[in-house]
Amino acid sequence: MGLLLATLLNSGCAGSDEDAPRMPEHEELILAWEQGTNPWSDELFRRMNDDESKVNRYTLPELPQSREAWEKARPEILQQFKDYMYGAIPPPPDRLEVKLLAEKNDALDGLAVRREYRIYCLMNNGGSFNFDMLLYVPKNASTPPPVLVNLNFSGNQAYGPEKDIRMTRAPVSSLPRRWYCTGPVPKTWRGRGIQAANYVAAIKRGYAIATACYGEIYPDHPDGARQSIFTLFYSDRELRPDYEIPLGELKKRSRNYGAISGWAWGLSRMADALERENFHNFVVSGHSRLGKAALWVGANDERFKLVISNNSGCGGAKFSRRNFGETLSMLWHIRSYWFCDRMMYFAGLEDTLPVDQHMLLALIAPRALYVASSSSDVVADPRGEFLATRHASKIWKFYGGKGIDTDEMPPVNTPVGTDMVRYHVKEGKHSITAYDWQHYYDFVDWVFEQPKDK
Repeated sequence: MGLLLATLLNSGCAGSDEDAPRMPEHEELILAWEQGTNPWSDELFRRMNDDESKVNRYTLPELPQSREAWEKARPEILQQFKDYMYGAIPPPPDRLEVKLLAEKNDALDGLAVRREYRIYCLMNNGGSFNFDMLLYVPKNASTPPPVLVNLNFSGNQAYGPEKDIRMTRAPVSSLPRRWYCTGPVPKTWRGRGIQAANYVAAIKRGYAIATACYGEIYPDHPDGARQSIFTLFYSDRELRPDYEIPLGELKKRSRNYGAISGWAWGLSRMADALERENFHNFVVSGHSRLGKAALWVGANDERFKLVISNNSGCGGAKFSRRNFGETLSMLWHIRSYWFCDRMMYFAGLEDTLPVDQHMLLALIAPRALYVASSSSDVVADPRGEFLATRHASKIWKFYGGKGIDTDEMPPVNTPVGTDMVRYHVKEGKHSITAYDWQHYYDFVDWVFEQPKDK
Protein backbone atom coordinates (compact mmCIF):
# COMPACT_ATOMS: atom_id res chain seq x y z
CA MET A 1 0.00 0.00 0.00
CA GLY A 2 3.00 2.35 -0.18
CA LEU A 3 4.43 4.48 2.55
CA LEU A 4 2.20 5.26 5.49
CA LEU A 5 0.84 8.76 5.77
CA ALA A 6 3.19 9.52 8.63
CA THR A 7 5.09 12.67 7.87
CA LEU A 8 5.04 13.54 11.55
CA LEU A 9 5.08 9.99 12.92
CA ASN A 10 8.11 10.58 15.14
CA SER A 11 7.08 14.00 16.38
CA GLY A 12 5.55 12.67 19.61
CA CYS A 13 2.06 12.86 20.99
CA ALA A 14 -0.04 15.93 20.39
CA GLY A 15 -0.23 18.45 23.18
CA SER A 16 -3.25 18.83 25.42
CA ASP A 17 -4.39 22.04 23.74
CA GLU A 18 -4.42 20.40 20.33
CA ASP A 19 -6.53 17.50 21.62
CA ALA A 20 -8.97 19.68 23.56
CA PRO A 21 -12.62 19.82 22.48
CA ARG A 22 -13.30 22.81 20.23
CA MET A 23 -16.16 24.41 22.10
CA PRO A 24 -17.38 27.93 21.23
CA GLU A 25 -16.07 30.68 23.49
CA HIS A 26 -19.53 32.18 24.06
CA GLU A 27 -22.10 29.39 23.91
CA GLU A 28 -24.58 31.61 25.75
CA LEU A 29 -24.65 34.09 22.87
CA ILE A 30 -25.25 31.33 20.34
CA LEU A 31 -28.05 29.93 22.51
CA ALA A 32 -29.64 33.38 22.82
CA TRP A 33 -29.44 33.83 19.04
CA GLU A 34 -31.05 30.43 18.55
CA GLN A 35 -33.84 31.06 21.04
CA GLY A 36 -34.58 34.37 19.35
CA THR A 37 -34.87 32.82 15.90
CA ASN A 38 -36.73 29.63 16.85
CA PRO A 39 -40.24 31.14 16.74
CA TRP A 40 -39.56 32.55 13.28
CA SER A 41 -38.09 29.24 12.15
CA ASP A 42 -41.22 27.44 13.34
CA GLU A 43 -43.38 29.88 11.41
CA LEU A 44 -41.38 29.46 8.21
CA PHE A 45 -41.79 25.68 8.42
CA ARG A 46 -45.51 26.11 9.13
CA ARG A 47 -45.83 28.16 5.92
CA MET A 48 -43.74 25.73 3.87
CA ASN A 49 -45.58 24.43 0.84
CA ASP A 50 -45.97 20.64 0.69
CA ASP A 51 -48.75 20.61 -1.91
CA GLU A 52 -47.64 19.95 -5.50
CA SER A 53 -50.73 21.71 -6.86
CA LYS A 54 -49.54 24.96 -5.25
CA VAL A 55 -46.11 25.01 -6.88
CA ASN A 56 -45.70 28.26 -8.80
CA ARG A 57 -44.74 28.32 -12.46
CA TYR A 58 -41.05 29.09 -12.87
CA THR A 59 -38.58 29.65 -15.68
CA LEU A 60 -35.14 28.08 -15.39
CA PRO A 61 -31.90 29.66 -16.57
CA GLU A 62 -31.04 27.83 -19.76
CA LEU A 63 -28.05 25.58 -20.21
CA PRO A 64 -25.93 25.97 -23.35
CA GLN A 65 -26.96 24.00 -26.43
CA SER A 66 -23.60 22.53 -27.46
CA ARG A 67 -20.45 21.14 -25.91
CA GLU A 68 -18.42 24.07 -27.19
CA ALA A 69 -20.86 26.60 -25.74
CA TRP A 70 -21.00 24.69 -22.44
CA GLU A 71 -17.23 24.58 -22.01
CA LYS A 72 -17.08 28.29 -22.74
CA ALA A 73 -19.85 29.10 -20.25
CA ARG A 74 -18.76 26.70 -17.49
CA PRO A 75 -16.20 29.00 -15.76
CA GLU A 76 -18.74 31.83 -15.55
CA ILE A 77 -21.44 29.53 -14.14
CA LEU A 78 -19.03 28.21 -11.51
CA GLN A 79 -18.10 31.79 -10.59
CA GLN A 80 -21.76 32.73 -10.22
CA PHE A 81 -22.25 29.97 -7.66
CA LYS A 82 -19.22 31.34 -5.78
CA ASP A 83 -20.54 34.91 -5.99
CA TYR A 84 -24.21 34.33 -5.20
CA MET A 85 -24.49 31.19 -3.11
CA TYR A 86 -21.57 29.34 -1.54
CA GLY A 87 -18.72 31.83 -1.57
CA ALA A 88 -15.24 30.98 -2.75
CA ILE A 89 -13.40 27.81 -1.76
CA PRO A 90 -9.97 28.95 -0.50
CA PRO A 91 -6.77 27.72 -2.12
CA PRO A 92 -4.86 24.77 -0.63
CA PRO A 93 -2.59 25.53 2.34
CA ASP A 94 1.06 26.29 1.65
CA ARG A 95 1.98 22.92 3.15
CA LEU A 96 0.14 19.78 4.13
CA GLU A 97 1.56 17.43 6.76
CA VAL A 98 -0.10 14.24 7.91
CA LYS A 99 0.47 12.40 11.17
CA LEU A 100 -0.48 8.79 11.84
CA LEU A 101 -2.26 8.69 15.20
CA ALA A 102 -3.20 5.01 15.37
CA GLU A 103 -3.32 1.84 13.29
CA LYS A 104 -5.30 -1.37 13.77
CA ASN A 105 -4.63 -4.33 11.49
CA ASP A 106 -7.71 -6.41 12.35
CA ALA A 107 -10.51 -3.84 12.18
CA LEU A 108 -14.10 -4.65 11.22
CA ASP A 109 -13.70 -8.25 12.44
CA GLY A 110 -10.48 -8.73 10.51
CA LEU A 111 -11.73 -7.40 7.18
CA ALA A 112 -9.82 -4.12 7.18
CA VAL A 113 -6.84 -2.09 8.28
CA ARG A 114 -7.93 1.00 10.19
CA ARG A 115 -5.79 4.12 10.37
CA GLU A 116 -6.42 7.42 12.09
CA TYR A 117 -4.62 10.51 10.85
CA ARG A 118 -4.34 14.14 11.78
CA ILE A 119 -4.13 16.41 8.74
CA TYR A 120 -2.14 19.61 9.37
CA CYS A 121 -2.79 22.54 7.05
CA LEU A 122 0.09 25.00 7.39
CA MET A 123 0.68 28.49 6.03
CA ASN A 124 3.96 30.27 5.44
CA ASN A 125 2.82 33.09 7.74
CA GLY A 126 2.62 30.67 10.69
CA GLY A 127 -1.08 29.89 10.43
CA SER A 128 -2.05 26.31 11.24
CA PHE A 129 -5.22 24.24 11.27
CA ASN A 130 -5.79 20.51 11.70
CA PHE A 131 -8.53 17.91 11.64
CA ASP A 132 -8.70 14.12 12.03
CA MET A 133 -9.41 11.58 9.29
CA LEU A 134 -10.41 7.93 9.72
CA LEU A 135 -9.45 5.47 6.97
CA TYR A 136 -10.51 1.85 6.48
CA VAL A 137 -8.78 -0.17 3.74
CA PRO A 138 -9.69 -3.76 2.75
CA LYS A 139 -7.09 -6.01 4.32
CA ASN A 140 -6.74 -8.11 1.19
CA ALA A 141 -6.28 -5.16 -1.22
CA SER A 142 -3.21 -5.67 -3.40
CA THR A 143 -3.48 -2.21 -5.01
CA PRO A 144 -5.09 0.97 -3.71
CA PRO A 145 -8.86 0.61 -4.31
CA PRO A 146 -11.38 3.38 -4.96
CA VAL A 147 -11.94 5.49 -1.84
CA LEU A 148 -15.36 6.63 -0.68
CA VAL A 149 -14.60 10.05 0.83
CA ASN A 150 -17.19 11.73 3.03
CA LEU A 151 -17.76 13.93 6.04
CA ASN A 152 -19.78 12.80 9.04
CA PHE A 153 -21.99 14.52 11.59
CA SER A 154 -21.18 12.94 14.93
CA GLY A 155 -17.44 12.24 14.92
CA ASN A 156 -15.37 9.36 13.55
CA GLN A 157 -16.00 7.32 16.71
CA ALA A 158 -19.74 7.23 15.91
CA TYR A 159 -19.38 5.31 12.64
CA GLY A 160 -16.87 2.53 13.34
CA PRO A 161 -17.58 -0.35 15.74
CA GLU A 162 -14.22 -0.29 17.52
CA LYS A 163 -14.24 1.31 20.96
CA ASP A 164 -10.75 2.82 20.65
CA ILE A 165 -11.43 5.27 17.80
CA ARG A 166 -10.56 8.77 18.93
CA MET A 167 -13.48 10.94 20.05
CA THR A 168 -14.09 13.96 17.90
CA ARG A 169 -13.02 17.38 19.09
CA ALA A 170 -15.93 19.00 17.25
CA PRO A 171 -18.93 20.48 19.06
CA VAL A 172 -22.16 18.57 18.46
CA SER A 173 -25.87 19.04 19.02
CA SER A 174 -27.09 16.40 21.47
CA LEU A 175 -30.20 18.13 22.84
CA PRO A 176 -33.70 18.28 21.28
CA ARG A 177 -34.78 21.53 19.60
CA ARG A 178 -31.17 22.65 19.15
CA TRP A 179 -30.26 23.83 15.66
CA TYR A 180 -26.64 24.59 16.47
CA CYS A 181 -23.77 22.33 17.52
CA THR A 182 -22.19 23.79 20.66
CA GLY A 183 -21.70 20.96 23.17
CA PRO A 184 -19.08 18.23 23.73
CA VAL A 185 -19.69 14.84 22.15
CA PRO A 186 -21.36 12.45 24.64
CA LYS A 187 -19.39 9.31 25.49
CA THR A 188 -22.47 7.32 24.50
CA TRP A 189 -22.03 8.43 20.89
CA ARG A 190 -19.75 5.55 19.99
CA GLY A 191 -21.09 3.45 17.14
CA ARG A 192 -24.40 5.33 16.88
CA GLY A 193 -24.06 5.74 13.10
CA ILE A 194 -22.81 2.28 12.11
CA GLN A 195 -25.91 1.37 10.12
CA ALA A 196 -25.92 4.62 8.14
CA ALA A 197 -22.17 4.42 7.48
CA ASN A 198 -22.37 0.88 6.03
CA TYR A 199 -18.59 0.38 6.30
CA VAL A 200 -18.56 -3.42 6.43
CA ALA A 201 -20.52 -3.71 3.18
CA ALA A 202 -18.18 -1.20 1.51
CA ILE A 203 -15.09 -3.12 2.60
CA LYS A 204 -16.59 -6.39 1.37
CA ARG A 205 -17.16 -4.74 -2.00
CA GLY A 206 -13.46 -3.85 -2.08
CA TYR A 207 -13.57 -0.12 -1.37
CA ALA A 208 -11.66 2.00 1.11
CA ILE A 209 -13.51 4.55 3.24
CA ALA A 210 -12.17 7.91 4.42
CA THR A 211 -14.22 10.10 6.73
CA ALA A 212 -13.81 13.18 8.93
CA CYS A 213 -16.17 15.03 11.23
CA TYR A 214 -17.52 18.13 9.50
CA GLY A 215 -17.53 20.06 12.78
CA GLU A 216 -13.74 19.80 13.05
CA ILE A 217 -13.47 21.62 9.72
CA TYR A 218 -16.16 24.25 10.31
CA PRO A 219 -18.24 23.96 13.52
CA ASP A 220 -21.94 24.11 12.69
CA HIS A 221 -23.01 27.19 14.61
CA PRO A 222 -23.10 30.96 13.93
CA ASP A 223 -19.64 31.56 15.46
CA GLY A 224 -18.08 28.53 13.77
CA ALA A 225 -15.92 30.54 11.36
CA ARG A 226 -13.51 31.53 14.16
CA GLN A 227 -12.71 27.85 14.77
CA SER A 228 -12.71 26.83 11.11
CA ILE A 229 -10.34 26.47 8.18
CA PHE A 230 -11.06 30.10 7.33
CA THR A 231 -8.75 31.16 10.19
CA LEU A 232 -5.94 30.38 7.72
CA PHE A 233 -7.18 33.06 5.32
CA TYR A 234 -9.05 35.73 7.32
CA SER A 235 -8.47 37.78 10.45
CA ASP A 236 -10.45 37.20 13.64
CA ARG A 237 -12.26 40.47 13.00
CA GLU A 238 -13.34 39.34 9.54
CA LEU A 239 -14.71 36.09 11.00
CA ARG A 240 -16.95 37.63 13.67
CA PRO A 241 -20.52 36.27 13.84
CA ASP A 242 -23.39 38.54 12.82
CA TYR A 243 -24.44 39.25 16.39
CA GLU A 244 -21.06 40.81 17.24
CA ILE A 245 -21.09 43.24 14.32
CA PRO A 246 -22.76 46.69 14.64
CA LEU A 247 -25.79 46.98 12.36
CA GLY A 248 -24.30 49.77 10.26
CA GLU A 249 -21.19 47.72 9.61
CA LEU A 250 -23.19 44.55 8.99
CA LYS A 251 -25.22 46.26 6.26
CA LYS A 252 -22.01 47.09 4.38
CA ARG A 253 -20.37 43.68 4.81
CA SER A 254 -19.95 41.34 1.86
CA ARG A 255 -18.81 38.03 3.33
CA ASN A 256 -17.59 35.78 0.51
CA TYR A 257 -17.26 32.55 2.48
CA GLY A 258 -19.56 30.05 4.13
CA ALA A 259 -19.53 26.74 5.94
CA ILE A 260 -20.40 24.71 2.83
CA SER A 261 -17.28 26.01 1.10
CA GLY A 262 -15.30 25.23 4.25
CA TRP A 263 -16.53 21.64 4.31
CA ALA A 264 -15.79 21.30 0.59
CA TRP A 265 -12.24 22.56 1.22
CA GLY A 266 -11.82 19.88 3.89
CA LEU A 267 -12.88 17.16 1.46
CA SER A 268 -10.21 18.31 -0.99
CA ARG A 269 -7.57 18.21 1.75
CA MET A 270 -8.58 14.63 2.50
CA ALA A 271 -7.95 13.81 -1.16
CA ASP A 272 -4.55 15.55 -0.90
CA ALA A 273 -3.61 13.34 2.05
CA LEU A 274 -4.88 10.18 0.38
CA GLU A 275 -2.88 10.87 -2.77
CA ARG A 276 0.29 10.59 -0.69
CA GLU A 277 -0.72 7.00 0.00
CA ASN A 278 -1.12 6.38 -3.72
CA PHE A 279 -4.94 6.49 -3.75
CA HIS A 280 -6.26 8.20 -6.87
CA ASN A 281 -9.79 6.93 -7.54
CA PHE A 282 -12.03 9.12 -5.39
CA VAL A 283 -15.78 9.08 -4.82
CA VAL A 284 -17.31 11.87 -2.73
CA SER A 285 -20.65 11.36 -1.02
CA GLY A 286 -22.74 13.30 1.45
CA HIS A 287 -26.12 13.20 3.17
CA SER A 288 -28.33 16.24 3.79
CA ARG A 289 -26.21 19.39 4.32
CA LEU A 290 -23.12 17.29 3.66
CA GLY A 291 -24.70 16.34 0.33
CA LYS A 292 -24.60 20.05 -0.51
CA ALA A 293 -20.90 20.08 0.36
CA ALA A 294 -20.30 16.96 -1.76
CA LEU A 295 -21.93 18.57 -4.79
CA TRP A 296 -19.98 21.79 -4.29
CA VAL A 297 -16.60 20.10 -3.99
CA GLY A 298 -17.54 17.89 -6.94
CA ALA A 299 -18.14 20.99 -9.04
CA ASN A 300 -14.73 22.40 -8.07
CA ASP A 301 -12.38 19.44 -7.64
CA GLU A 302 -12.21 17.13 -10.65
CA ARG A 303 -10.29 14.45 -8.75
CA PHE A 304 -13.67 13.19 -7.52
CA LYS A 305 -14.73 10.91 -10.38
CA LEU A 306 -18.15 10.17 -8.89
CA VAL A 307 -20.26 12.59 -6.85
CA ILE A 308 -23.13 11.27 -4.71
CA SER A 309 -25.84 13.52 -3.25
CA ASN A 310 -28.17 11.86 -0.75
CA ASN A 311 -31.22 13.95 0.28
CA SER A 312 -29.29 17.21 -0.17
CA GLY A 313 -32.41 19.31 -0.77
CA CYS A 314 -32.42 23.09 -1.00
CA GLY A 315 -28.98 24.52 -1.70
CA GLY A 316 -28.07 21.04 -2.95
CA ALA A 317 -29.77 19.09 -5.73
CA LYS A 318 -33.29 20.57 -5.70
CA PHE A 319 -34.39 23.55 -7.78
CA SER A 320 -34.25 26.82 -5.83
CA ARG A 321 -37.12 28.22 -7.92
CA ARG A 322 -39.55 25.46 -6.90
CA ASN A 323 -41.55 26.72 -3.92
CA PHE A 324 -41.93 23.25 -2.44
CA GLY A 325 -40.29 22.09 0.76
CA GLU A 326 -37.39 24.07 2.17
CA THR A 327 -36.55 27.31 0.40
CA LEU A 328 -33.58 29.65 0.28
CA SER A 329 -35.50 32.01 2.58
CA MET A 330 -35.79 29.31 5.21
CA LEU A 331 -32.15 28.31 4.89
CA TRP A 332 -30.95 31.89 5.09
CA HIS A 333 -32.97 32.51 8.22
CA ILE A 334 -31.73 29.42 10.04
CA ARG A 335 -28.27 28.78 8.55
CA SER A 336 -27.08 31.99 6.91
CA TYR A 337 -23.47 31.14 7.79
CA TRP A 338 -23.59 28.16 5.43
CA PHE A 339 -23.64 30.59 2.51
CA CYS A 340 -22.05 33.84 1.36
CA ASP A 341 -23.77 37.15 2.13
CA ARG A 342 -24.99 37.80 -1.42
CA MET A 343 -27.36 34.84 -1.27
CA MET A 344 -29.51 36.98 1.02
CA TYR A 345 -30.59 39.11 -1.95
CA PHE A 346 -32.22 36.08 -3.58
CA ALA A 347 -34.00 34.67 -0.51
CA GLY A 348 -37.66 35.00 -1.44
CA LEU A 349 -36.65 36.25 -4.90
CA GLU A 350 -35.31 32.99 -6.27
CA ASP A 351 -36.56 33.77 -9.78
CA THR A 352 -33.93 36.52 -9.99
CA LEU A 353 -31.03 34.18 -9.17
CA PRO A 354 -28.86 33.90 -12.32
CA VAL A 355 -28.30 30.17 -11.71
CA ASP A 356 -30.27 27.21 -10.41
CA GLN A 357 -29.24 23.82 -9.11
CA HIS A 358 -29.44 21.92 -12.40
CA MET A 359 -26.48 24.11 -13.37
CA LEU A 360 -24.57 23.05 -10.24
CA LEU A 361 -25.18 19.40 -11.10
CA ALA A 362 -24.09 20.04 -14.68
CA LEU A 363 -20.74 21.37 -13.46
CA ILE A 364 -19.86 17.79 -12.49
CA ALA A 365 -20.06 16.60 -16.12
CA PRO A 366 -18.60 14.58 -17.72
CA ARG A 367 -17.73 12.83 -14.45
CA ALA A 368 -20.36 10.60 -12.81
CA LEU A 369 -23.29 11.85 -10.71
CA TYR A 370 -25.81 10.02 -8.53
CA VAL A 371 -28.65 11.95 -6.85
CA ALA A 372 -31.01 10.20 -4.44
CA SER A 373 -34.09 11.23 -2.47
CA SER A 374 -36.43 9.76 0.14
CA SER A 375 -40.15 9.50 -0.58
CA SER A 376 -41.41 11.12 2.61
CA ASP A 377 -38.67 13.75 2.81
CA VAL A 378 -40.97 16.64 1.92
CA VAL A 379 -38.50 19.26 3.16
CA ALA A 380 -35.84 18.16 0.64
CA ASP A 381 -38.38 18.05 -2.24
CA PRO A 382 -37.70 14.72 -4.01
CA ARG A 383 -39.42 15.85 -7.21
CA GLY A 384 -37.33 19.03 -7.29
CA GLU A 385 -34.17 16.94 -6.90
CA PHE A 386 -35.23 14.60 -9.71
CA LEU A 387 -36.16 17.41 -12.10
CA ALA A 388 -32.86 19.20 -11.52
CA THR A 389 -30.99 15.96 -12.26
CA ARG A 390 -33.09 15.41 -15.37
CA HIS A 391 -32.41 18.93 -16.70
CA ALA A 392 -28.69 18.73 -15.90
CA SER A 393 -28.29 15.42 -17.72
CA LYS A 394 -28.39 17.09 -21.15
CA ILE A 395 -24.78 18.20 -20.57
CA TRP A 396 -23.62 14.58 -20.34
CA LYS A 397 -25.10 14.02 -23.81
CA PHE A 398 -22.49 16.43 -25.19
CA TYR A 399 -19.88 13.89 -24.02
CA GLY A 400 -21.60 10.83 -25.46
CA GLY A 401 -23.71 9.94 -22.42
CA LYS A 402 -27.43 9.19 -22.33
CA GLY A 403 -28.49 11.07 -19.23
CA ILE A 404 -32.07 10.74 -17.97
CA ASP A 405 -34.67 11.06 -20.74
CA THR A 406 -37.94 11.01 -18.83
CA ASP A 407 -39.72 13.90 -17.12
CA GLU A 408 -41.82 11.42 -15.15
CA MET A 409 -40.88 11.05 -11.50
CA PRO A 410 -39.82 7.39 -11.11
CA PRO A 411 -41.69 5.12 -8.67
CA VAL A 412 -40.09 4.54 -5.28
CA ASN A 413 -37.22 2.04 -5.21
CA THR A 414 -36.88 2.21 -9.01
CA PRO A 415 -33.54 3.75 -10.05
CA VAL A 416 -33.35 5.53 -13.42
CA GLY A 417 -30.38 6.42 -15.58
CA THR A 418 -28.14 4.05 -17.47
CA ASP A 419 -24.69 5.57 -17.61
CA MET A 420 -23.01 8.57 -15.94
CA VAL A 421 -26.14 10.15 -14.40
CA ARG A 422 -28.43 8.19 -12.09
CA TYR A 423 -31.29 8.91 -9.69
CA HIS A 424 -33.53 7.06 -7.29
CA VAL A 425 -36.10 7.86 -4.64
CA LYS A 426 -36.26 5.25 -1.91
CA GLU A 427 -39.26 4.64 0.28
CA GLY A 428 -38.86 6.26 3.68
CA LYS A 429 -37.77 9.33 5.57
CA HIS A 430 -34.78 11.67 5.37
CA SER A 431 -31.96 9.16 5.77
CA ILE A 432 -29.19 7.19 4.12
CA THR A 433 -29.70 3.44 4.26
CA ALA A 434 -28.31 0.13 3.04
CA TYR A 435 -30.65 0.42 0.04
CA ASP A 436 -28.98 3.67 -1.00
CA TRP A 437 -25.48 2.29 -0.49
CA GLN A 438 -26.22 -0.83 -2.53
CA HIS A 439 -26.98 1.31 -5.58
CA TYR A 440 -24.04 3.61 -4.94
CA TYR A 441 -21.66 0.63 -4.75
CA ASP A 442 -23.06 -0.75 -8.01
CA PHE A 443 -22.38 2.60 -9.63
CA VAL A 444 -18.84 2.71 -8.24
CA ASP A 445 -18.27 -0.71 -9.79
CA TRP A 446 -19.51 0.59 -13.13
CA VAL A 447 -17.51 3.84 -13.01
CA PHE A 448 -14.24 2.14 -12.08
CA GLU A 449 -14.96 -1.08 -14.00
CA GLN A 450 -14.26 -3.46 -11.17
CA PRO A 451 -17.02 -6.08 -10.88
CA LYS A 452 -17.63 -7.54 -7.45
CA ASP A 453 -19.61 -10.40 -5.96
CA LYS A 454 -22.83 -8.70 -4.94
